[in-house]
Amino acid sequence: MIDILIKSIVFVHNFGVHSLQTAFLSSRIAEILQLDPVEAFYSGIFHDIGMITPHNGIALDDVNYRYLTNRDLTSNEIGINEHALMSSFEVSKLSKLTKTFPNISSNILLHHASAKYLDSSQKSDIMANIIFIADVMSLYTINNQEEMNFEDFKTSLWPTKERYFDFVYEAALAAIKEDYTRWMLYDIKSGNNKELVVNDFTFNEKYSFEDALETGSILSYIIDSKSSFTRDHSWRVARIASAIAKEIMLDDEDFFIAGLFHDIGKIITPIEILEKKGKLNEREMDIMRKHVYYSYLILSNHKDEPWFLPAVRHQERIDGSGYPLRLTGDKMTFKDKTLQVADYFAAVLEPRPYRSASSPEQAYEEIAKAVSNGILDKSPANILKRLVFGGYDFSNLDFTSQIQIEISNFEENVVRKRTKGNSAKAS
Repeated sequence: MIDILIKSIVFVHNFGVHSLQTAFLSSRIAEILQLDPVEAFYSGIFHDIGMITPHNGIALDDVNYRYLTNRDLTSNEIGINEHALMSSFEVSKLSKLTKTFPNISSNILLHHASAKYLDSSQKSDIMANIIFIADVMSLYTINNQEEMNFEDFKTSLWPTKERYFDFVYEAALAAIKEDYTRWMLYDIKSGNNKELVVNDFTFNEKYSFEDALETGSILSYIIDSKSSFTRDHSWRVARIASAIAKEIMLDDEDFFIAGLFHDIGKIITPIEILEKKGKLNEREMDIMRKHVYYSYLILSNHKDEPWFLPAVRHQERIDGSGYPLRLTGDKMTFKDKTLQVADYFAAVLEPRPYRSASSPEQAYEEIAKAVSNGILDKSPANILKRLVFGGYDFSNLDFTSQIQIEISNFEENVVRKRTKGNSAKAS
């Protein structure tokens, strides 16, 4: 499940480049120092995750290199950035990750602290310092148009040498002196080999339904900084698909997970298309349709899971008019068809910029029309009908996990403290 979160981050324009560069370079430095390169990679990939919080008041699409650089330059006396605090807290909520790497939150929390505030005998402080120098070196690559050579990096790092442990500084120079390391940093910047780098560090993990909810909760929080509508829709589809499964005594967890992740590819879709006030034109619709392709790429490590195909086939239709593969009903499973009905139903239930929300009864009428037109399958539609007219409460489909509540409350307090401090300085 952690790989889904990583791939989603990597696919975010600009932010993903910086995160992956920092993670890759951190792993190379850690390996030179005979520390765990995998822990360094995961610390690096998540080091700025708190930067893309809805509390920062910036849409995900607007996170550019200037924004990343300015946020990284803002810190207090001992070097703890606001976003480092938020990143550390968010990562602490991923129990699978913290069990594997108990110090990862601390690594991230201190990744802007100068060496004089750290203890070189503590592995976590060394890891934090590694992320710090890798972070800075990534910013060099993304803010310089021309490709930097070893001497360029050495010259750029020298004025800030005192921020790093001497041995971390020397290891960073040794890493960047490798042609392979420099070339990979620029490949990542140009969009090449991202999948290769991520897969090199993805570990096989057995996960529970609770692990899926944790990952989904963090992803929902990230997506909220892009589109709260997209976030809410996925949880609604998950609950509707799950309810259909429960109605006929099926294990509902696979249906729920499929619904939870079915639209994850929309993290790539431009916000002006996701939230356009009006119907999409043909070009915009083509861009919107690509979200299923990106969902496939992000979820691809889970091809053998029973929820994978339903998640990535939610826009297929039984008459072959759907996308991306134009599959017909005989090529799809009951789970596939259930996700299609749940997604369709949720979309009609929800308000759109160009129309108001529908009642469950009105939404089911649209499902019935789609069934009669040969678009949706009648079996899951009939089960949905029993729910709609049998008293199922569709007024409470929204879902906010305890993790989301805790993260939101924590980050609201951080931002409130910063705002209060700024007001005091101004007065």
